[in-house]
Amino acid sequence: MNRAADRRRGRTLRRLPKLSLAVACACHLILAARATTGMGSDHPHFAPLLSAAWARAEVAVVVADAGFDAEAHHELARDRMGVASIIPATIGRPTAKAPAGPHRAAMRERFAAAAADDADDGDATYGQRWQVETVNSMLKRNLGSA
Repeated sequence: MNRAADRRRGRTLRRLPKLSLAVACACHLILAARATTGMGSDHPHFAPLLSAAWARAEVAVVVADAGFDAEAHHELARDRMGVASIIPATIGRPTAKAPAGPHRAAMRERFAAAAADDADDGDATYGQRWQVETVNSMLKRNLGSA
């Protein structure tokens, strides 16, 4: 690829819309949303989304994908807000050394045990994360390119 094509691709990626949501899984209610552009990390969105959702509803458990994996996010949810957090500790290479921090280490152990047991009930709460994908799909289907 030539440099001009790389620059065009870079401009396109910076303009791509990105929507991060906090969703009540039981009813698909959007509790908080952040609309940004670009292909950036999910990390900066966690605290504002959780805080806004927590202000609007009683949040007992937060479930997030590995893009939100950080010890600070577990500390915010668990230690400061009293919310259980379930975020797989898989950021970076899967073969990397054990995650730093007690919360991330506990997540690594929890997911490893669930995979070893192949138990449906051990991963049931994390499985609710896909409810957010349902909400994303509904938004795209009902709003189209808007």
